[in-house]
Amino acid sequence: MNLLERLALHLNHEVALQAEAFASEPGVLEKVGRRFIRVSGSYFVPQSLQEIVLLGHAAGRSGTAAKVRTLYAGLFEAELKLTGKDFIEVRVSREEEEEELTLLIPMGQIIGLEPV
Repeated sequence: MNLLERLALHLNHEVALQAEAFASEPGVLEKVGRRFIRVSGSYFVPQSLQEIVLLGHAAGRSGTAAKVRTLYAGLFEAELKLTGKDFIEVRVSREEEEEELTLLIPMGQIIGLEPV
C-alpha cells in the first residue's frame, strides 16, 4: 500500500497537515488524486509534508514499540502500526494533545527506526 492508497481509506474524515513552516487546522480530506490531495478546498502534495495526522481514527490493532528518527522532529517513541511502500503509520502520544494521534509520515522524512 502506498501513501495515496492509505489516504483514500480516510476520505471524508478530518486530517491535519504539517510541513516546514506550515501547520494546518483540521480539515476534511475531500479527494485523493494521483499526486495531490484536497483538504477543505485546498490542494497539497502528500510527499512534501512532514506528517499527516488522521483525526477521529480508531486505535485499531496494536503495533510494535519503536523509536522513530525524522528530519523534522528528531527522535521520538511511537507505536509502529504499518509500513507502506512510501510511508509509515505510527501512533504517538504528545503532551499537548488530549489523545493519541495516528500519523502518516512519508519515507522522505524518515531517517531510521530503532527498537525500544
